[in-house]
Amino acid sequence: MEPEMQERPLHVLLVHVWYWPHVGGGDQHVEQIGMELVRRGHRVTVWCADVPANDEKRFNRGGVDVIRIEPSTVLGGVDPLVSVKDLDMSDVDVVHLHDTLPVLIRRTLAKARASGKPIVTTYHNDYVKHTTAGRLLKRLRWRLQGLRTLNSSDARIVLTPYFEQLLRSKGVNGELEVIPNGFSPIEESPLTPPILVGRDSSRPLLVFVGRLSEQKGIDVMMDAWDIVASEGDPGYDLAIAGDGELRTWLAKRCGEANCASNISLLGLVTESEKRWLFESGTAVVIPSRFEGLPTVLLESMYAGTPTIMTDVSGLGSLLSETGAGITIQPEDPSALASAMDEIALANREKLDDWGAKGSIASKKYLWSSVVDRVLEVYRKVSSD
Repeated sequence: MEPEMQERPLHVLLVHVWYWPHVGGGDQHVEQIGMELVRRGHRVTVWCADVPANDEKRFNRGGVDVIRIEPSTVLGGVDPLVSVKDLDMSDVDVVHLHDTLPVLIRRTLAKARASGKPIVTTYHNDYVKHTTAGRLLKRLRWRLQGLRTLNSSDARIVLTPYFEQLLRSKGVNGELEVIPNGFSPIEESPLTPPILVGRDSSRPLLVFVGRLSEQKGIDVMMDAWDIVASEGDPGYDLAIAGDGELRTWLAKRCGEANCASNISLLGLVTESEKRWLFESGTAVVIPSRFEGLPTVLLESMYAGTPTIMTDVSGLGSLLSETGAGITIQPEDPSALASAMDEIALANREKLDDWGAKGSIASKKYLWSSVVDRVLEVYRKVSSD
C-alpha cells in the first residue's frame, strides 16, 4: 500500500479557468492530477469556467466531479467573469489554484481564505506582451492580482527552476516548491491519422502537436518551412495536429506555402493517433514563444522521438543537458529551418541516440512520481 493511502483521504478542489473539453496544456495538467488523486482514493472536485459552453454543467469525468460555471461575459476574450458565491467548499480539505490572475482564481482565493481553507497555487507560465501598453498592463495586473494571489497562498508550486528564479525577482515571498509538469504514457494502441494513410513511409516526417495559437509559434514554423522548401522538396514532410484560434489562418497559410502538398493539417487527433505521430514521426517540433513545461515535450521524449524546442523559460536545458534533441532561440525562422533540416535528414544512429536519451530523461516526469510530491504539499498545508 502506498504511504499516502494509509492517511485520511483528502477532498481536493482543483480550480482552473479552462478544463475539458477545452484543449490546452494547463487543463490537461489539472485533469491528470485529478485522475491520479482519484486512483489513490482521494476525492477531487474541479471548478472551471463554462468556456467553451458545454451541454452538461455538472458531471463526473474520470472519477473527478466537474462544475462548469457559466460566465456573464469574457473579459478581453480570455478571462471569464464568473461568480463562486453559491458554490460550496465546506467539506474541502485543500484548495489548489492553477494560475494567479483570472477572476475565477481570485474569487475562489477570497472564498477559501474566508472559509479558512488551506490554499496551494501553481504558477504555470509567464506570458509575453509585445506592445508597450501590453507590458504596462501586465506589470500592473501582476502587482494588483498575481503577486497577491501567490503571497496569500499557504504553498506555492512552480514547474521549473526558471520560474522559481522569476518569481523571486518579482517579489514572491515564502517557500517555492519546484514540481514539474507530468505526463502519462498513452495506453491506446497507435493508429495512423486518416490523412496520412498511404503516405510514403520512407520519407522523414516532422510533427507538430498542440494548440494552434500565437503562443505556440505556428507562424514561425510556417516561415521556417518556406525556407527549407524554398528550392523545392526538402526531402521530408510536415504534419500539424491540433486546433485553436489560428485554425483558419493556418489553413490559408499552408495553402500558400512552398511545397504545400508536403504539409498535412490533421486537426484534433485522438490519443491513438497522437501516439502514432510520436512513434512514427522522425521528430517533434515545438516552436513556442513561451511555455511552462509542455506535456507534448515529455510525451515525445518518452516515445523516443527527437525534439526541436525553443529555449524559453529555461526549457532548452532539458534537451541540451540530456541530449534529447536540438534547442533553438524563439521567433527565429532561420534557426528553426536549420534545425528542421538537421534533425529530419540525420542518420538513423543519430536519431536513435537522441531518442534513447530523451526516453530515459522523461521517466521522472511520470504523473505517479509528480503527484507523490504534490500530495506532500497538500499534507503539509492541511496539517499546519
